[in-house]
Amino acid sequence: MGTHGTEWQFISPLPELGQMVCGTCRTLISYPRGAPRVRCVSCKTINLVLEDHQIGNVNCANCQVLLMYPYGAPKVKCSCCHSVTDVGVSYNFIVKRVESYCAH
Repeated sequence: MGTHGTEWQFISPLPELGQMVCGTCRTLISYPRGAPRVRCVSCKTINLVLEDHQIGNVNCANCQVLLMYPYGAPKVKCSCCHSVTDVGVSYNFIVKRVESYCAH
């Protein structure tokens, strides 16, 4: 048997998948990368998808759990102990660093 008369089917590759946890029911959701929003199959909540470059990480100031937050947020509330952690470098820290540098 030759290839004469054989039809080739090209199958498109599967989309690359991302994962996130639903903000309401904590279900793990898989979704095609690039989707701006994802509906949870369990509770039907529509979740906003943030790309890697839009997410920051900080440890909770109280219980040290690693927290994720959208860049630009000034504070983040811990989902475990409910304490609020300041995000980023504080003004006082910057002033002290500048004063320390200028003193030399």
